[in-house]
Formats: sequence, C-alpha cells, structure tokens
Amino acid sequence: MLPYDDLLCTFFMLQIIIGTFGNGLLLYFNSFNIITGQRIRPIELIFINLVFSNFAVILLRGVPWIIHSCIQNFFLGDIECKIIIYFQRVTRGISMCSTCLLSFFQAIAISSCSPMWAEVKARAQKYIVPFCVFIWVLNLLIDVVVPLYVTGPRNSTNSNLFRNLGYCSVYRYAISTSKLVLWKSLYDALFVGLVAIASGYMVFVLYKHHWQVQHIHKTSVSPSSSPEIRATKVILFLMSVLVCFHSFSSFFIILMDNSKDTSLWMIHVSVVFSLCYPTVSPFLLISSASQIPNCFNAFKRMKKC
Repeated sequence: MLPYDDLLCTFFMLQIIIGTFGNGLLLYFNSFNIITGQRIRPIELIFINLVFSNFAVILLRGVPWIIHSCIQNFFLGDIECKIIIYFQRVTRGISMCSTCLLSFFQAIAISSCSPMWAEVKARAQKYIVPFCVFIWVLNLLIDVVVPLYVTGPRNSTNSNLFRNLGYCSVYRYAISTSKLVLWKSLYDALFVGLVAIASGYMVFVLYKHHWQVQHIHKTSVSPSSSPEIRATKVILFLMSVLVCFHSFSSFFIILMDNSKDTSLWMIHVSVVFSLCYPTVSPFLLISSASQIPNCFNAFKRMKKC
C-alpha cells in the first residue's frame, strides 16, 4: 500500500459525495415539473441528460478507484475492464457534448427578439430530444474500438506489451493507441471550442444588454452589481472550469501514452481532473440557470418576442 493511498481514498470519496449531491440537486430542480405533472421546459431535458452522464462518469471512474485505493483489491477481469473503460469514455464524451448543447441552447435563448431568432428559438426547442439522442449514439460509436485494446490487470512481467491503468491494462499493439488518443484529443478540443464560442456570444449579448439598460435608465449603479455582469462571471467561470479540467485531463492522457513506463501518479492526477468537472459543474449550472434568465426578465417585459 502506497503512503498516499489513504489521502487518495479520502479525496475520491469526497469527490463522489459532493458530485452525487450536486448532480442530485440539479436533477431535482430540473425534474420538478415532471414530478408535479407540469409541462417540462426544453432546456430541462438537456440538464437531465447532463446529470445522468455526470452521475455515470463519477460512479464509473470514482468507485473503481475508491476500491483500488481503499481496499487494494483488483477485482476486475477482462470483460469487466472492457465494459467499464468503454462506458467511462462514452459518458465523459456525453457530458462534454451535453455541456456544449446546453451552451448553444442558452445562447439562442438569450438572443435578440428579431423574427429570424424567433424562428431559430422555435426550431431549437423541437430538436432538443433528437440532439440528446444523437449525442448518445455519436459517443457510443466514437468509442466502439476501446474494448479491443483493454484487458484486466497484468503483472509487471508483461509491461512491454501492456500499459497499466491502475485496475485495468491497455494492450499497446491491438491498435495504434497514439492515433486514437490524438483523435479523442481533437474530438474533445472541438466541443470545448464550441462551448467557448457559445460562451463568448452569451457574454457579448449580456454586455450589450447591460449597456442598453444603463443608457435607458441613465443609472449610476455600480456595473459590478448588475445581474448581467454576475451572469457573465458565471458563464466565464463555467467555461474556464470546462477548458481547464478537460485540457489537463487530456494532457495527462497524452503524456501517459507517450511514456514508456506509466507512473501511477500520472494516472491518479488524470483521474482527479476527469472527476473535477462532473463534480463542480452542477453547482455552477444551478447558479447559471438562476442568473441568466433573471437578468433578462426586465428586458423581456420591455421587448416581447
């Protein structure tokens, strides 16, 4: 048992507890209309999709590592490793794609009330369910080759053929893992870039509305106290969290792939960063969901779509 295993055990348990609570809270807020029999809003479907993918990421990554760090029991065989690693990749991709879809839907929702944007908003609401289904199908297909090169844990005598992932191993020569890692990194970068574009557009719209309201009311209220500025900070912070955690996680995955001997500390750091976003994001999304609509209530009363 390594000297820092107790610390890792505690840290992973905290991530699972906090992440489960945050995603449970987000699920409650967005499924309340379903429970009470009221009409569900389209954006709530995206939140629910994101919550389930976050739950899956936290459980599929966190629970095996808690067992590995706390109990030191290597309980997975080849089939179990293939299934768990595959769905770890799939749910991580779904979480990222759902965040991207949510960002674009929010960007469309707070756009101007011109006839063109009104039509876009109406169409966007109709395609929420097909887009959610597409996200699942896309990620299930993107990672379909993962089980080909994943096996159960292997001892050190086969280290030239297998790369240790902690409780599972990767067969180095089943397929070109370097090409796969590069492909997944580009795939992640694409959706992170789309989130950045949508977030940048929302920031632009919020600032534009902020200055319009200031001009109309000719107020001297401190800009930092306006709802637009608070919503902007939440959006930028959420985008920064997504970019930071996914970038660091991808960096360590690439680093491990290009290392002859995979150090256990690199695996631990990669797992920690991969769990940070599904753990932290629900709390930011709850804050974002309350800030963005509220800052436009007055504007919508003045200018109906």
